[in-house]
Amino acid sequence: MATRLDQIEIVLVRPETPGNVGAACRAMRNFGLSHLCIVGSPGIADTGEARALAHACEDLLKSARLCDTLDQALSPHAMVVGTANRVRKGKLPPLEGPDLVIPELLETTAGSSCAVVFGPESCGLTDQELARCARLLRIATAVDYPSLNLSQAVLLVAQECWRRSGETSGREAQEASEMPSNAEYERLLSLVESLMTRAGFRPYVGDSETFRLAARRSLQRGRLERRDLRTLLTMAKSLNRLSRPKDL
Repeated sequence: MATRLDQIEIVLVRPETPGNVGAACRAMRNFGLSHLCIVGSPGIADTGEARALAHACEDLLKSARLCDTLDQALSPHAMVVGTANRVRKGKLPPLEGPDLVIPELLETTAGSSCAVVFGPESCGLTDQELARCARLLRIATAVDYPSLNLSQAVLLVAQECWRRSGETSGREAQEASEMPSNAEYERLLSLVESLMTRAGFRPYVGDSETFRLAARRSLQRGRLERRDLRTLLTMAKSLNRLSRPKDL
């Protein structure tokens, strides 16, 4: 029987150490997660070190979804949570603890898949990559040494999802609503941005990425159902046709 944990995918972006990938698989298996995606780092899951650290979990390595880009990895998911251990630029979503982020993640899994994204061991996710995430998760640690090993971070997030999934499944079940995928949000955002540009809109201080981040976050935090987003897409497409110059 499928559970809400089956709707969560762990996404590792450009992992650098094969052993960490293998150990992450073991951490996932410990707490009921079974979907892994690796962005970049070709061949890292095929190494002996990765297989050794994934002891008894080699099937997770073999079934990992391999993507060339983060956009490709996030495309099917309705909610994307990024991980970071320090405060970033003010235009990014705030860092929040698991007690605020994980419950919303699990609620979304009632009808759609979600992703938790981890960056490379040496530098973490870039600001541009964090901007693709609706929520940013920080695991609190001792102030004098805030950095966690990649597999440790995966284990702590997986454990929190597993622990709180019991609280979610114990409630009165509500009718699951299908949420829009990340690709559908991006399609709407691209269309609206095109319409606004033709209407004379100019981004704040010429920074189109800042506007895109604010719009993306507003859409995703609105918790639209897929039928709601499709309605907005239909409206935007109609306005797009109306705004095109007619052939003479």
